[in-house]
Amino acid sequence: MPLLLPITRYMLILIPAIASMYLVDHPSYAMYVFLILIFIWIAELRRTLMPQSTFMLLLEIGFGAWLCHTYGGILFFLFYSTLMSYLFTIKHHIRYSCLLLQLTLLNLSLAGQSVSSYVMANVIFLSLTFLLLHMYGIKQNKEEVELLNDTLRRQHYELNEARAQLIDYARKVENIAQTEERNRISRDIHDELGHKLIRLKMMTEAVLQILPVQQSKGMEMLTSVRDQLTESMDLLRSTVRRMKPDEDEIRTYSLRTLIDQLTKDKGIIVEVEMEGMPYALYPSLEFILYRNAQEAITNAIRHGAATQVLIQLTYEPKQVTMSISNNGERPEQAGVKGLGITGMEERSKLIGGKLYVTVNDRFVITTVLPTFRQIDPT
Repeated sequence: MPLLLPITRYMLILIPAIASMYLVDHPSYAMYVFLILIFIWIAELRRTLMPQSTFMLLLEIGFGAWLCHTYGGILFFLFYSTLMSYLFTIKHHIRYSCLLLQLTLLNLSLAGQSVSSYVMANVIFLSLTFLLLHMYGIKQNKEEVELLNDTLRRQHYELNEARAQLIDYARKVENIAQTEERNRISRDIHDELGHKLIRLKMMTEAVLQILPVQQSKGMEMLTSVRDQLTESMDLLRSTVRRMKPDEDEIRTYSLRTLIDQLTKDKGIIVEVEMEGMPYALYPSLEFILYRNAQEAITNAIRHGAATQVLIQLTYEPKQVTMSISNNGERPEQAGVKGLGITGMEERSKLIGGKLYVTVNDRFVITTVLPTFRQIDPT
């Protein structure tokens, strides 16, 4: 397009100029050719050095109008050549002022010619004007679309970066929480149980020395050692108990708890199939699987009147997949997403996962989540 416009512009100068030499007799063809070359020089000067110069544009319009009026023929095509040169470059208010000026000078330069020449010249000028303005509008829309695409692409990249950081932060928070808990437990063991055991060792050595000489004193110290051993065992049990999470808390968002609740409350049959070697998941992943399963089963009962649900869990090294199908009525419009499926999709995308909805023999909702497991190379 940038190369086609200059070529078309100069063809609209040369072809009418050459044709006019045969259509109209001129007193001096040398002067005629010289003036045409001057017009081309002005056009080239505007194109290369002064594309935004209003003075040079007015000079070209006026000189072209004088050539058309003086030499006649079909030199009114010079107006069209000039028209193509500024519609895409100059500002709006100057553009429409120049259009009005050109249209006026075009009709003045055709004075004395036939009515058909007036009509043809004006029709061509207006048609070319509307065509060029339409092309200009398309160009502007294309640039806006490209700019919008660039903006969306940048925002999509930033969103992916933010999501990756969020996932990384979530893993770090969980790891930091686990590390802090381990450190606290190790301090408790070292500060309390460790000191007690060291003291007991020292008392035991003292008993071994005293018992052969002072049996009553030795027995008294042995009794004290026994009592302190009992306290140490109680302390150890208490520490181990704190290390073990509450069973109710562990099972709050487990699929087994969800299945037991639904089976008890709704009377629905829920079957679970597993593929691959199960492994521990981050609490955030367990929560998403729990909520998606809860939403899928609830929708199956509410909207599909399902009586049987199949949950298929597939454990892979880098992702876990949960597919939930039911024997209920299938939706008539499979592509329509309600609030429930939209929420499931948003939860999955939050950590880089995906949600798929398929309708074949059964209605199936599949959740795929990345697990980011750290696999020990040994």
